[in-house]
Formats: sequence, structure tokens, C-alpha cells
Amino acid sequence: MTDAVLAARSRFPLLGERRYFASQCLGPLPRDVQQDLDEYARTLHLRSRSIGPWIQAMFETTRAIEELLGAAPGSVGLHGSATAAQGTIAACLEPRGERRRIVISTIDFHSSRYLWAAQERRGFEIVEIAPADGRGFQPEELAAVLDERVAAIAIAMVSPRTGALLDAARLVAAARRAGALVILDAFQAVGVVSIDVGVLDPDVLVGGLYKWMCGGGTGLAFAYVRPELAAGWEPAYPGWIGHRDVGGFHATFAPAVGGAKLQQGTPAVEPLFTSRAGLRFVRDAGVAALRARSEVLTRRVLDRAAERGLDVLTPSHASARGGFVCVPMDEAVAGAVVDSLGEQGIDVDARPNAGVRIGPHPCCTEEECDLVVDALAAALERAGAPRKVRGA
Repeated sequence: MTDAVLAARSRFPLLGERRYFASQCLGPLPRDVQQDLDEYARTLHLRSRSIGPWIQAMFETTRAIEELLGAAPGSVGLHGSATAAQGTIAACLEPRGERRRIVISTIDFHSSRYLWAAQERRGFEIVEIAPADGRGFQPEELAAVLDERVAAIAIAMVSPRTGALLDAARLVAAARRAGALVILDAFQAVGVVSIDVGVLDPDVLVGGLYKWMCGGGTGLAFAYVRPELAAGWEPAYPGWIGHRDVGGFHATFAPAVGGAKLQQGTPAVEPLFTSRAGLRFVRDAGVAALRARSEVLTRRVLDRAAERGLDVLTPSHASARGGFVCVPMDEAVAGAVVDSLGEQGIDVDARPNAGVRIGPHPCCTEEECDLVVDALAAALERAGAPRKVRGA
């Protein structure tokens, strides 16, 4: 399994040019993305005749995502961003009686938090929760806030601030018992964490293609909606891509079946083409194999960090972490460390309250993990930054 994933390393030119450990930000592009980009460029010159190929690319991308997630045809819709996708979901929700709470997390993506916090203006009560250990939520922590007052919990599968992986199955089960919806932000999970929506059964799952899916440009995200739930929803802000007959240019709106009905205008076209190569890679390698390899590499990063006396935010146990490791430090120091490593041909990134994030792509090697952590420790020593080891 490991050999098969490593054999695919040559598909990623960037991995041969630099020590690239920033897939949590933007994944490395497969070599054959250039062919898809050239195809997109050819469609640009077709002008009005380009609409057919573009709609076909949209359908192909949607179906590829559905197959990846084990989702029913029509249950996935494309959107301009994960935040926009969540916005279409939020517009379908209404506060009813006592059930008017939306639970969000302090360790989630700031854009999502902005979106959900703004629902207070629509009559919802926003309840913001933080993990007791500062890393990730235990199932009982989430179950404790789910009651008859909660309309929905909107939370990330993998926290972009700590790298913690949610026990999503237990959350879904607890939310069902409480009568609350579960809206999962899987952007940092899809492609490096196995997701089968038929088994997990979330109400909504939102994601994108340019992180662990190794897609091209931004401007393209997706939302899966549980078919039974979608059947009872009417889009608050419909658009022609959500019509049951996209190419018909009808005068009145007739919604498509499933989550596809929540689509609005034409999605960004370039990433429809430049995400194909990444989708092919993930399909060929298999998410289970990519996940297994990622667990090995993040374990190596954690072990090396402990050897070098570095603090980490990310949970140690494989079942509780995503595809990257966060090394907390002062924001100014983190920026200097990222710059220093960049000059050495090492790409990591930094985020406020997360420190430096180290995300080995599954095609990276154990030796590269050691090199990156050693370089980070050396940069911290040069900066004179204090270090401490948090119990793992």
C-alpha cells in the first residue's frame, strides 16, 4: 500500500523541486493537470460553443465527487466556495419555537464561523463551544450541548487550527437522538480521511478540491445534502444550475432532485478542468491508502517534534488527527519561521492560534518529515523562541 502511494510521487513535480508540506493550504498539482488546463484553454476559444463542454465538465466533476463520497446521484451540488455552500444551507433553516440554536466551534475556519455567527440576525441563537483540552472535541463534549433547543451543529471534521479529527460518526448519532442537524465542513478531510456518506449519514457535508484533493484554482466547492432532507427543502435563492433541466433555459424554476437543487449560477469553470487530475489521483490511489500513509507521516512528524522538544497542538492518536500537525508559537515568530524554511526550499504555513502547520502529502517520505521538523526546530533556536512539550 505504501509502495503504491510512493510510486505515484513522480506525478507531482513540486514534490521533486521542494519539500512541500503545505497540502493543508493548497495541495501539489499532478503533472497531468497541464493537459486539462490546455483543454480548458481550447474551450475558451469556442466562446458560445463552450457552454456545452463546460456543463459537461460540471456534470463529470459532480459525479466524480459523488462517487468519491459514496453519495447518491444528484445529492451533491457545486458552489463558489465552502462558505457560499454553507450560506445556501443556512438559508434553508428557520428558527422554530425553542429549536433555534446553532452550535459552532472556536477551532473552525474563520470564514465559516463568520457565516454561522451572522445567523443571529435571522433569529437564531449562536452557541460557540471550545474543546476542553484546546485541541479537539471528545464525543461527550458535543453530546452535552445537543438538546431540543439545537437546530443544527455546524463544525469541521478536521480543525484548521489544531489538526484534530472529529469523531463524526458519534456526533451524527448524538445529533439524531437530539433531533438536530449535523453540517460538516470536510474541506480539510476530503482526500486524506475516508468519507462514505452512506455510512456516516451526515445531514450536510461541505468540501472542496484544492487541498488534499490536489485540485487547481479556487472558486469551486461542493455540498452533499442527505437526500431525505433535501426532498423537504426549497432553495431560498435558486439559480439556473439548480434547475432540473440545466440546458433548457426555462422561464420558471423547477428544482433538481437532491442537493443539486441548491446550486445557483455557473460555478468557476477553470477548476472544473484543473481538479480532474487530482480527482484521478485520489481515485487511483484510494483514500484508504492515502489515509494510511498520512497517518504514518504525521506520526513521524509528531515523534520527531517530541525528540526536538517541540510543543504540538495536534492530538497524538491517529483516529483523532487529520493530515497535518500544528506547532504553536507566537504569530510573529511563526511568520519568520515560515519565511526561513521557505528560503531552504521547505514549504509550510502558519495561522493565528495554530502556529506553524506541517502537512506532509502522502507521497512525501519519512526522511523528509525529519528534515522539515529539524529545520523548524533550528529556526526556532535562531529566533530564541521558548519551547515546551505538551503531553501527547
